[in-house]
Amino acid sequence: MRQARAIALLGAAYALAGCGANASDQVQAKVQQFAHAVAARDAPTLCQQVLAPALVAHLTAAGLSCQQAMQTFVTSVQDPTLSVSKVRVSGKTASVVVLTGARGQPSSVEAVELIDTPHGWRLTSLASAR
Repeated sequence: MRQARAIALLGAAYALAGCGANASDQVQAKVQQFAHAVAARDAPTLCQQVLAPALVAHLTAAGLSCQQAMQTFVTSVQDPTLSVSKVRVSGKTASVVVLTGARGQPSSVEAVELIDTPHGWRLTSLASAR
């Protein structure tokens, strides 16, 4: 029982520490969550926790669900990598310069745009060439 309480307290401490993180750290964490979800082929996480509602609406405009679109996206990439180079936060928007790569594809420098929503930072674009 004591071990369970200690784990619960430690988890609460980490959650509270995350609340105090600055916007730049939160943005970087969201981009890393995106990278991990793509590598894990986790379309539900991408749709429910990572992508902004406007981006989900744009993806589904063609008649596919977000999960169908993201599943197509993640299966097209093998062994993806993503390194954050620069984070710029301006009010409720942010831009992150990343270096991306995947097996069989050339590396590229890209910009990822995010917006601060009531549910935290969300990606408004998947990537655009810089």
